[in-house]
Amino acid sequence: MVTKSGERLLYEDLTYRIRGACFNIWKEFGGAFKEKVIDRALTEELKSRGLKIENQKPIDIYYKGKKIASYVPDKIVNDLVLLEIKCKPFLTKEDERQFWYYLKGSNYKIGLLINFGSKKLEIKRRVYDRARLKNLRVNPRLNPRLSASTNKGFTLTELLVVIAVISILSAIILPSYRTGERQFALQRSAYKVAQDIRMAQEMAMSAKEFPGAPASFKGSYGINFQINSTSYTLFADLNENKIFDSGEAIENPTLEKRIRISNLSPSSPLNITFSPPDPTININPSDSLATITLTNDIQTKNIKINKAGLIYVE
Repeated sequence: MVTKSGERLLYEDLTYRIRGACFNIWKEFGGAFKEKVIDRALTEELKSRGLKIENQKPIDIYYKGKKIASYVPDKIVNDLVLLEIKCKPFLTKEDERQFWYYLKGSNYKIGLLINFGSKKLEIKRRVYDRARLKNLRVNPRLNPRLSASTNKGFTLTELLVVIAVISILSAIILPSYRTGERQFALQRSAYKVAQDIRMAQEMAMSAKEFPGAPASFKGSYGINFQINSTSYTLFADLNENKIFDSGEAIENPTLEKRIRISNLSPSSPLNITFSPPDPTININPSDSLATITLTNDIQTKNIKINKAGLIYVE
């Protein structure tokens, strides 16, 4: 999956496998057991998925580059992702704040705060990336020469040169402004479609209940796309037939202005459904890859999802 800034989601495949393991444990035990039981079960489930698990491993906490203490997370997966497990009615702001500072003080970039004790499984994904740069500020006392130069005014000649440069740049940039806006609208729409596909996937993973659903409903959800449409449909597959039928719609998200669905592969209409518990992915309903192509009549963006559950934007 791709973020709105165009970057790949950090450790996407690994966190997806962890989430799947957590949903399996929650479906089996719900919130009926204490953390110790859930912790042991989750360890076994993660190991069965080929993941390396380290339990209660102390990690160093740093302040200004110096080690000041140690923190013991519940689990570390593949030496990349911290897991903190809770079994309580709900996560508090204090739980989230504390976990954030643990992650911030460590050398790890990503952590999952997981609560098995609520009515619905809670997974909070937190990312702390030390690569972000802070804005630099100039202290005039440390650089009086720079401070003096910034206090100078413009001469008339300098002002005229600046005006001329601005005029030239405006003549170059303004004609392409609308094209740029349409390009950003296309990009935002593509990310929104990818996010909504992921939402349907997560609803199926948690076997989310649907009001008024028949007793035979197993918790399958999906998305329906129609070619040349400016919207699509998120639906509950109430009769488990892996296609969208009347009365199953949950929401009809609309694409941004001048954005439409120009092509669908393997065919239109395109139905992508997810069946719990893993979940199983069904594409029309037996193909292995789906591609949704969006256009602004100038450029195109492709959203792809495969049978493994990976979603990405091209």
